[in-house]
Amino acid sequence: MCRLQEKAVREEDLLGPLTGAYLRWLLGESLSCHASRVLFMSREGGFFLKAWEKMGFQDRLRADHLECSRDSLKRALEEEKQEQAFGLYLKRFDLYGRVVLADLGWGGTMQRMLTDLASRRGTDLCFTGLYMGLSESAAGPEGSSPLPARGFLFDALHDMPRPGRWSLYTPEAPFIGLFESLFLEMKGSVTGYRILEEGGALPLRGPCEFRTGEGDLLPEGELILSLQERALENLETEWELTPGEAFAPLLRLGMEPTQAEARRFGRIPFLDQGRILPLAQPHPPAFYLFRPLRLLKDFRESRWKMGFLRLLLGGSRSWKGLYDMCRGLYAVFQRKEKSYARGE
Repeated sequence: MCRLQEKAVREEDLLGPLTGAYLRWLLGESLSCHASRVLFMSREGGFFLKAWEKMGFQDRLRADHLECSRDSLKRALEEEKQEQAFGLYLKRFDLYGRVVLADLGWGGTMQRMLTDLASRRGTDLCFTGLYMGLSESAAGPEGSSPLPARGFLFDALHDMPRPGRWSLYTPEAPFIGLFESLFLEMKGSVTGYRILEEGGALPLRGPCEFRTGEGDLLPEGELILSLQERALENLETEWELTPGEAFAPLLRLGMEPTQAEARRFGRIPFLDQGRILPLAQPHPPAFYLFRPLRLLKDFRESRWKMGFLRLLLGGSRSWKGLYDMCRGLYAVFQRKEKSYARGE
């Protein structure tokens, strides 16, 4: 247990304990709500399904990988042909009753989309979300129906954060991109569905940011695959960890990386709204000396802000205080900007 708190994170400790603890919680919650199936969604669904099978949970409750994305579900809601294709794809799972949706989570957007699609098709499916985490955006717009969902590490729908406590409750969390990247499969995001002549439908995939044009894995893709393989090897343990204990190695890497870790993981490409950028790759400090706006732009675009600060400023101290101060100043700026827009 104590080795999970060590400064140098062992590769087998990075994802293995967290994945195992999350899936044990997921199984217990799914059985408690009498779910008929678990559907692991998104690009992390493939890894979670492998872990589920490795832990022997498939014998207790069947799980499958629902290949989808926000973009593919949005297309299904907007285009009649895509809605038909997605309906044919969904038929392969032979779903009924209460179905658990699971992935890293954050805002529950895909659960709401799937609920709308199921309602359109007149099915009696009832979706419950059991995610790694739920952010405040999971509450939806004002007047929205409550989302039947819970989070394992953090749950903004049910547990209000204590004032001043750092959390992943907002999308500006300082290592959200690193968190997501480490669980991804080495395939592109689902862009839609194609109806087959012989019946049924297949998901269509876009380009993968971890592969070359010839399909070879980039070194960053090999790094993620290696971490996932080590995690699967480490699922045999029977540790009874709290969410905080299981999260500790990844939290330490995300918030207080060493210089070597920041260089190694900062090169991981991150697909964000059609653009592919490294998680953290600032220019040397001298470059920003007379380019403060460029520094602000690069920092805002980084999806691993603590890695960015470590590479930019160096040293071995924690830069969390600086990050919190910058985040507070940015929040004040946003409030003033909104007040100005309202004419106040």
